[in-house]
Amino acid sequence: MILRGEFERSLLDNLKVLTLCSLSEVFGHEILDQVANIEKLMVCDGSLKEMLCCQSPNNVDYGGLLLQFKELHLKSLGELVSIGLENSWTKSFVKNLETFEVISCSSLKSLVACTVSFSNLTCLKVKGCDSLSYLFTSSTAKSLGQLQRMEITYCESIEEIVCKEDVEGSEDEITFPQLCCLNLEGLWKLRRLYRGSLSFPSLEELSVTSCSEMITLCPGTLEADKLIQVILQRSSKAIPLKTDLNSTMRKEFIKVRL
Repeated sequence: MILRGEFERSLLDNLKVLTLCSLSEVFGHEILDQVANIEKLMVCDGSLKEMLCCQSPNNVDYGGLLLQFKELHLKSLGELVSIGLENSWTKSFVKNLETFEVISCSSLKSLVACTVSFSNLTCLKVKGCDSLSYLFTSSTAKSLGQLQRMEITYCESIEEIVCKEDVEGSEDEITFPQLCCLNLEGLWKLRRLYRGSLSFPSLEELSVTSCSEMITLCPGTLEADKLIQVILQRSSKAIPLKTDLNSTMRKEFIKVRL
């Protein structure tokens, strides 16, 4: 009905939240053309394999598309293999994204297929995405300067959160300057967050539970000056940080294995 123009233009122009369920075809620019002022989009319970198509129509400028867009929620899309946020025509609204949730998308192998800049993202939640082996490349992770909350839970194939790119001259440390809450749970193959060094100058809440292969967040230096305690077992109380975070995590995880 949206694509056939069966709604008044004024109604679509005033639309702020759009929820679409049971879609079976590619979701692309055609719908976004009609709802250019939405702030929140939820797509759920469908058989989509591709969320945003790779190509926009020729000679169409999408630079002003979805300037108010702030939230993207994808849920229970079991056949989804590509979201498409790395496509050139999506850059104009991806940079404004503040909340990104991906839940129960079991066929999804990557959040983004290559480097994408999430320069305004403040909240990231990923749950039940069992084909993911990692979330971001290190280049994308370095764009997350505004990220405040990250929750990655029950993704059975994830081995690391950030995949380090072997780029000559690239820095080994990643800083998450605004991240204050990090929750990792039910990631049974997770070995580390990143293969280099990490800095969390604003981190105040850290929970790492049911991550049986993990010993520490990273093999390099790990800075989290504001953090005073950490939760490492779901049923246990928070552990005070009497030494540095890396040492505390190693001690507790090795104790559990013994």
